[in-house]
Amino acid sequence: MKDSGVLIRKVRPSDFEDIVETYFSFFPEAEADPAFGLSLFRERPSLEDERKWFSGVLREIAEGDQVKLVVEIGSHVVGSCDVRRVVPRSPLDHRGVFGICVRKDFRGRGVGTALAKATIEKCKGKFEALELTVNSKNRMAIKLYKGLGFKRYGTLPGALKRAGRYFDYELMYLKL
Repeated sequence: MKDSGVLIRKVRPSDFEDIVETYFSFFPEAEADPAFGLSLFRERPSLEDERKWFSGVLREIAEGDQVKLVVEIGSHVVGSCDVRRVVPRSPLDHRGVFGICVRKDFRGRGVGTALAKATIEKCKGKFEALELTVNSKNRMAIKLYKGLGFKRYGTLPGALKRAGRYFDYELMYLKL
């Protein structure tokens, strides 16, 4: 990784504001580029909705149904990576859904790769397989996932509709 002072660690309750600020920073990117890689709500959620979401994340972590790491640079969280159990306490609970996001200013520096690798390591022994969907236009993310060992197993045509345009999703998985 090209940055020094980078800390990858488990999420803490005190990370709420930085995580929400990071998430909110993606809305202008998606507006400027409909092919932007992350799926977002059509409108920015309220802070109260985000508090409820974050409370659920912390509960899922405590119950063993989610792994979530953050990357901290200069005492601020600038990205996160999580794996959520597909359906807890079911025949599907050996699978996890992988997701990662990094603020624009910190992409292309190896931060996402380091964060993803650390998250995958934390998932070993908790999940047997990870799966993800990625916008087919997001070549940078697809390259990252392939480099981590994810394999493509299909395409979901027209999975994302933004600004009146449709984008396909690549479906990928990783056996742990």
